[in-house]
Amino acid sequence: MSRQPWYYFLSIERDFTKTEDFVQVHPDNENTYSNEFAKLLLLIGSEVDVVAKMVCAKIAPSSKAENINDYRQTIVTAFSGMHAIEIDIVKYGLKIQPWLNWDPAIAKSPTWWTAYNNVKHGRDKNFSEANQKNTLHALCGLLALLLYYI
Repeated sequence: MSRQPWYYFLSIERDFTKTEDFVQVHPDNENTYSNEFAKLLLLIGSEVDVVAKMVCAKIAPSSKAENINDYRQTIVTAFSGMHAIEIDIVKYGLKIQPWLNWDPAIAKSPTWWTAYNNVKHGRDKNFSEANQKNTLHALCGLLALLLYYI
C-alpha cells in the first residue's frame, strides 16, 4: 500500500495550518472565505474523490464507485458506523463529524462536499462557500477516509 496519500494529506494539513497566520480557527471566523480557502477546498475535495475511490476499490473491488453517492453506498455498507466518526482537534477545542450526513437516515452528501462542488463549478456565484468551516470539515473528511483506507 502506498503511503503517498498520507504524505499528501500532511502537506495539505500544513498549508491549512498556515492560514492561522491570517484567520484564527474559531467559530466566530468559520464563515470567513478567501482565495486560500478556495484553493485548499478544491485541493482537498479532489483528494477526497481519489481516496474514496481507493477505499471503495479496496473493500469492494468489483464496485463501480464513480461519485459521492456511490462512495457513500459502498463505504457505509462496509463500515456501518463510519458516518459517526469524530475528529477531535484538541488545538482548536473542536470535535468535527465530517461524514455525519452519510448516516443512513439522512443519506446525503456532507455540506462541505456540496460547497466544494459549488465552488468548483460556480466560483463566481458561490465563492463565499470557500470558507474556513467548509475547508476544515473537508480536511477532517479526508483524514477520516485515510484512516479507513489505512
